[in-house]
Amino acid sequence: MRRLISRSQAIFADVAGNLPLLLELIRRDIRGRFAGARFGLLWSLFNPAIQLLSYGLIFGFLYGSSDPLRRSVLVSSLFCGLFPWWAFQEGTTRGMAALVDQAALLKRIPLPPVLPIVAATTASFVLQMVGFLIFLAVFSAAGLLVPTVVWFWLPTVMGLSLVFSLTLALMLAPLYLVVRDTLHVVTALLTIGFFASPVLYELDFLPESLRFVASCNPMAALLGFYRAIVLGAEAPAMVSVVALVAGIGSAWCLAVSLSARLEGRLDEYW
Repeated sequence: MRRLISRSQAIFADVAGNLPLLLELIRRDIRGRFAGARFGLLWSLFNPAIQLLSYGLIFGFLYGSSDPLRRSVLVSSLFCGLFPWWAFQEGTTRGMAALVDQAALLKRIPLPPVLPIVAATTASFVLQMVGFLIFLAVFSAAGLLVPTVVWFWLPTVMGLSLVFSLTLALMLAPLYLVVRDTLHVVTALLTIGFFASPVLYELDFLPESLRFVASCNPMAALLGFYRAIVLGAEAPAMVSVVALVAGIGSAWCLAVSLSARLEGRLDEYW
């Protein structure tokens, strides 16, 4: 336990002591994705807008109810699942690959390995949350959503989502550095996780016999929080919240243990 606490403090110190460098890495990561593109960072707005229009048309009109109000609720619930999931998925996978992708930088500059992981995850998360904010703005302007004071809790839930994605990325990055097959395994698990999580549906749509099992998914709590805040739905069950806390705690303990094992030995795997 002491070793876990000591190593955790060291990781936090690495991040807190290098905040300007971390912010620069995040900025470079975001700009690097659109380098050479004529419209540059505007693509971070175009793509979510296209996704918003496409999914809205498909699920709102082709598969939605004939009642306009019901359609708006259906599409709103859909986006409260999709954008947080996209942020979680992309943040986790890009953070996992950060040690390999930034090998040249880490060889050239002696910086804490945790920084590229945090930067890649945060940059991915921020870009996806831009799409979520566009969704909120468009639906609010159209009168399909009514902003309330409860929305002020959204930054807290977004922060919790980022923490979950970060802990998984920190756990997976050392594994991917040593075993490159990790990427394929994680991609397959995320595909399964997408359909096993209440992204395209709400837990109430499931048979009662499956609801408890589905509630034990940590993502059920996160997506439930988004829907509770934005749509006024019921708060996630306590079992979901416990599963989320347990998932974050377990991933963090594994991340700390793996990073300690690889400390000073990264060059062996590049």
